[in-house]
Amino acid sequence: MKAFRRITLSLFAMAPAAVAAPALAQQVRTLPAPDATFEEPFTQLGAGTVRELRNGRVVVADPRDKILQLIDVASGEAVKIGREGSGPGEYGLPARLFGAPGDTTLVFDIANQRYLVIAPDGKAVNSFRLEAAAPAAVGGRVRISLLFPRASDSQGRLYYETTPTGGPDGGQMADSVAIMRYDRARQRHDTVGMIKIAPPVMQTSGTEGNVQVMMRPPNPLLPRDEWTVFPDGRVAIVRASDYHVDWVMADGTKRSSARISFPALRMGAADIKEEEALRVRAQSGQMRMMISNDNGAVSRSTGFGPPPGGAPAPLNDWPELKPPFRPGMASIWARPNGELWVRRMEPAGAKGTLFDVINAQGVVTHKVRVPAGVSVVGMGNGTVYTIRLDEDDLQHLQRHRM
Repeated sequence: MKAFRRITLSLFAMAPAAVAAPALAQQVRTLPAPDATFEEPFTQLGAGTVRELRNGRVVVADPRDKILQLIDVASGEAVKIGREGSGPGEYGLPARLFGAPGDTTLVFDIANQRYLVIAPDGKAVNSFRLEAAAPAAVGGRVRISLLFPRASDSQGRLYYETTPTGGPDGGQMADSVAIMRYDRARQRHDTVGMIKIAPPVMQTSGTEGNVQVMMRPPNPLLPRDEWTVFPDGRVAIVRASDYHVDWVMADGTKRSSARISFPALRMGAADIKEEEALRVRAQSGQMRMMISNDNGAVSRSTGFGPPPGGAPAPLNDWPELKPPFRPGMASIWARPNGELWVRRMEPAGAKGTLFDVINAQGVVTHKVRVPAGVSVVGMGNGTVYTIRLDEDDLQHLQRHRM
């Protein structure tokens, strides 16, 4: 009898403990006006889809429109990279970009489950794989063997989270996962640290011979630790329980910063309404991936938008207090100058977004206010890249000097 397992992953789409007393007010700076704007619009740029090269040009990946380009933001010049497909120099769905030695760029092609290597001149030179993506049942538990990298360093090492184990067949899913580092030159994985997460919710249906497993994201405001990697290999882990930074240095040594004060923000009706609107908007543009394993024959497909059934039902598990910072990959940034940017949670109605700027000692030196309608999508050498939405919800890439 055929065993059929189907997993749906929302890839892009979390109540803190004791709260410290308010800190002395740090200076709030407004993100400077853009010095250059690329007028040709995009549909879905986000964290990990814009990478600045040494000459100031940027590699841009729009996964929804399957666009991969080398762009000069100031002049408006754009050169197409590769083409859609599964052969040499081709990509199926360019999901994220990572730096590698020699100013090369690694394009994570989620549809083909491989990496396309892009030279500084925008030419696709080769590709490689790390592992196949296939679900497996281990000891009665559903385990998803998918490697979704999140960051890289100047040596081209890739960093990712392990997937939580457990699920409907094996009890509650784990609330901790490892940050792993993959050194491609040595073909070695090693553990950088552990983080607390809000585990996804898994549901099963079907019969013994035709089991369907659905995995959906948890409540978006359940606290979880976030992390990022600096070019020199330093890893910053921002803890949600008491808001402090744990540093894993390039040589493997570890140290912790002092707690960062944050106010107790309660979830009221206005906050829930605002978060539900954000959630619906996020799900309308999220990427979904379907993986099927039919007696060892693995197939996969991708799509965008909410899962079948339309808009998600309102949640009833909102935390009593907001976490100190917004969970998610787009909320934490490692600038090449050593600054760590962390997006703070604010009361309902706040205009724009507010980032804490944290130095190497884990101290907030100042804050940056990003205007409403503008979202950070990349960091460069003295630059910040954002997208601005127009009246048609199309995205325009902007560069800010800072």
